[in-house]
Amino acid sequence: MALMLPLFNPDVPCLGAILGGLQPGKKIIIQGTVTDGRFNINLQLGPEVEPRDDTALHLSIRPSERRIVRNSYVDQCWQNEERSGGCPISVGEPFTLEIRVKDLHFSIRINDEKYCTFAHRLPIDMINFIHLGTGATIDSVMESF
Repeated sequence: MALMLPLFNPDVPCLGAILGGLQPGKKIIIQGTVTDGRFNINLQLGPEVEPRDDTALHLSIRPSERRIVRNSYVDQCWQNEERSGGCPISVGEPFTLEIRVKDLHFSIRINDEKYCTFAHRLPIDMINFIHLGTGATIDSVMESF
């Protein structure tokens, strides 16, 4: 069952509902601490995680591999991964990850520093859920303009 944003100290994994979908100008801000070698964030069109619904943005934060993998998931198939940029998030250190929705892409900032962009591959207005996997302690998930 999906929880409504904002979320504070949710148990992970968890599913949050993004009312009205996303549109340019909206931001999703996630604060927490990675506790394991891998932690995933998914902006999804539907609520299902097994099998996973179409996912417009998949962030696989992998401090143990020193990378953050970005991808999308369409019709039960992963698309082309993007892996450049290293991983400015360390296990045991607090982080703030901000996903800004732009007209043509997501702009991702980590700890107030621009990290990367990720071009829209699915309609952003149909993104209605955020799924947070295991591997982190989450303090908050908020949305704002």
